[in-house]
Amino acid sequence: MTLSATATAVRKAHRGTHHTALPDVTTGSTPADPALPVDRTLVHRAHPRDVLPTRLTQHSDTRFSVSARWPREHALYLTPDGRYTASLVLETIRQTTLLVSHAGLGVPQGHQFVMWELCHRLEPDWLPARSAEPTSLTLEVEVTEVRRRASVPASATMEMVLMSEDRTVGSGSIRFNVTSPAAYTRIRGQLPTTSSLASHAVLPTPVDPKTVHRGRTCDVVLTPEGAPDTWQLRTDLSNELFFDRPNDHVPAMVLVEAAQQAAHLSTATGRFSPQASEMNFGRYVELGTPCRIEAHPGIADDGTARVEVTGHQDGQLAFTIRFEQPVAR
Repeated sequence: MTLSATATAVRKAHRGTHHTALPDVTTGSTPADPALPVDRTLVHRAHPRDVLPTRLTQHSDTRFSVSARWPREHALYLTPDGRYTASLVLETIRQTTLLVSHAGLGVPQGHQFVMWELCHRLEPDWLPARSAEPTSLTLEVEVTEVRRRASVPASATMEMVLMSEDRTVGSGSIRFNVTSPAAYTRIRGQLPTTSSLASHAVLPTPVDPKTVHRGRTCDVVLTPEGAPDTWQLRTDLSNELFFDRPNDHVPAMVLVEAAQQAAHLSTATGRFSPQASEMNFGRYVELGTPCRIEAHPGIADDGTARVEVTGHQDGQLAFTIRFEQPVAR
């Protein structure tokens, strides 16, 4: 299913959702005050300031509404001219997925999520600039596939429609597996984590932060390799925006950031603002092992600018991320 077809299907599934009179699910906030933040543990963040969802409402076993708020200031998710980035859309989808999984589908705390696919599409020119008040969104979520092991989900697919001020502004989808702590240990073994490696990690020279629209060196996740449109992944393990909890591999959202920075560097204008993305994650990207990032820019017949970013580690393809950006008329 294409991204546009996904948006249409999800929109039909959720027609009339807000008129369904069913009770709210308690997720650390109360129905009387939806501005209170969701419990940070339900979205796998260490700090309440990084929690985006504010409320979860369950309408059926497979249909949910999630309210979210975007911060007025953020080191990663705002451009230098004060506009929100597509990466914030993807992080909102990720946190929504975790919240629905834990509070709606019954995934126990401590289980591991393995993301296989993630995509988004926004209406043209929708991404807003920050304003005096935080930007509010509603994500209408449909769990389209779920496979359970006993009573606990083992895998699921979710489709989402993004709403702002009662207007449809985008869509997204995600496919993932869920693994128990014991099963994860059997699969992965005992690997060093970010907390144990951070103190003696040696960071390579980054690309110029200005060229990837970053104000801090610690937020740069690429280092030059010498070949055109090719870099090595650079991970500052002390950066809490990327690594706010112990982890034994590079999180998917760090790979998304690497792809976004590579897209900036590979285009003639030096700036690439994705309206749509398709992401496939095939294997873990391990800590402390070189990962080569390559960008392949191009233009479609209809004038849409495209960048495909790949990550290879130990000679094997780890992920592919495709971005699209309409050419300004």
